[in-house]
Amino acid sequence: MTDQAPAPNTHVVQDAHVLSDKDVRQFLRKFFFLSNSPPPSEEFLDLFTDDGVWIFCDRRAQGRQEIQALRTSMWKDIPHRDHSPSKIFSHGNHDDDTELMILGTTSWEYHVKEAKGTQGDWAAHCKLHKEEDGTIKVKYYQIITDTGIHEKRGKKK
Repeated sequence: MTDQAPAPNTHVVQDAHVLSDKDVRQFLRKFFFLSNSPPPSEEFLDLFTDDGVWIFCDRRAQGRQEIQALRTSMWKDIPHRDHSPSKIFSHGNHDDDTELMILGTTSWEYHVKEAKGTQGDWAAHCKLHKEEDGTIKVKYYQIITDTGIHEKRGKKK
């Protein structure tokens, strides 16, 4: 993201020029920074609408309480992860960046003593909602990734 607004996330997102909305770019910086923080994170949950949907492969959560439970289960064996979005594409018109496809990589480490850190590719379909006061929230977020890499590398032998 090319503007110089304060960003909690240090990742550089390439091809971000396709996003015309500066507020969306700023929101995504915060979203990925907080997604690297283990639960509980009320600040992360506040990024979702009350009825927001979070899908990770075949697991679906709706509403902040279910999203929190799903995120907690996803962090159970992983003390650290680092999401690095590399490309973000808008599905909207030139002035509508509320529906996005995001490509990136994630690196993570496991609690399992013999397992080492690893990384994998992911994609996400994201629908944002702009509230009347201009606040941006996630309405829908679906993560697509190869879960087999987790099973192969995270299990103790």
